[in-house]
Amino acid sequence: MIYIVLPAYNEEKTLPPLLREIRENMIESGNPYKVLIVEDGSTDGTAMAIREAAATMPVEEIRHEVNRGLSEALKSGLSVAQREASSRDIIITMDSDNTHTPGLILRMTRLIREGYDVVIGSRYTPGARVVGVPFYRRVLSYFASLLFRILFPIRGVKDYTSGYRAYRANVIQDMFRYYGNDFINRPGFSCMVDILLKIRRHNAIVGEAPLILRYDLKEGESKMRVARTIWETLSLVLQRILENVHR
Repeated sequence: MIYIVLPAYNEEKTLPPLLREIRENMIESGNPYKVLIVEDGSTDGTAMAIREAAATMPVEEIRHEVNRGLSEALKSGLSVAQREASSRDIIITMDSDNTHTPGLILRMTRLIREGYDVVIGSRYTPGARVVGVPFYRRVLSYFASLLFRILFPIRGVKDYTSGYRAYRANVIQDMFRYYGNDFINRPGFSCMVDILLKIRRHNAIVGEAPLILRYDLKEGESKMRVARTIWETLSLVLQRILENVHR
């Protein structure tokens, strides 16, 4: 079984085409699947889009009455996924803004079956493409990747911030058992780095698959606040460096 976790906040326009692509790809692959959509206090028609999709595909809505942000949405979605999954199942996380191509799921799951514990949809591995992302965002992302590779090297990993990932279910189950609610406790987009750094401590085998990031398909403005994300990420880096010093 493949569980696909989608945090969704005000994605009434992008969620329907994304879900159609997921359904078509999963039917083509023949893999049993379930989509867990965390409706994170949206104020538009996201909830209606989820209900309409549930009529044609296996969808479960996890509802937040108020917006809690990406970190809490991921925590809710992954918590449900790891409770429902068997140890050999696969858990996928994706963005709901239609920038992550569902066609990559098959390659990522194949790599998990070949022996990887975590597979990242990466912007920095051969074959990757980035379409429509502003130049300054690409530069910031590249230097963030370089910083993490220097300070916290993980064999085979270049993209530490990508939210498009496949996890062997028992990895997420082990993380929740070990860390409890503190497994995902960093704010905003920095939680993706923190998740990876925590998994790194447990000697997981991590690989990458080339991501085609389609920012040109995104509707509306990005929900990522660049200045806040930089601050949260630098704060995380400092915290991890201090933890290593005191060990």
